[in-house]
Amino acid sequence: MAVEEIECHVCGAGNPADSKRCRSCGARLSEVSAELSEEELYARRHQPDGFEVRWVFIAFGLFLVAAALALALLPLVIPTYDPQGFAGIVITIVLWFMGAAAINYFSPGKNFLEPPVGGLLAAIPTMIFLSSIADVYQLSPGAYVLGTLMATMMALMGAFVGNLLRGDAPQAA
Repeated sequence: MAVEEIECHVCGAGNPADSKRCRSCGARLSEVSAELSEEELYARRHQPDGFEVRWVFIAFGLFLVAAALALALLPLVIPTYDPQGFAGIVITIVLWFMGAAAINYFSPGKNFLEPPVGGLLAAIPTMIFLSSIADVYQLSPGAYVLGTLMATMMALMGAFVGNLLRGDAPQAA
């Protein structure tokens, strides 16, 4: 049976369990094997757990459904509602913030990056749709690019707010 090894966090090389430094790159290994104290765990409570692709797809789907309802279907029901131009971009930004907050509130981990990535992917077809329905309030392509970036940034902020609203109670995985 092989001797238990510690993987170097810098270069990935295997090292004997009692090593102080990596035999490949010389990085200190004691920090990797040390357990975090209660204070360190509390300080890290808002740091992401990792990146889960399924939450990107959940965010993407949620954002597209919300955009379809608010920007495409609602104007069919309410004839005076017309989300063209700047108003459509603002609606999208608000939807992305609220959706990301909801996703991070209900997700089992701290998913700060997944909603913005899903939001960026969903903002592209949303802005193309908004550009295609614009007949009175024409905006430049740069305005739609800026709207995409703002919606993505608001998704990141919404994810953080969702985590704060959830509180420090541990979530079931």
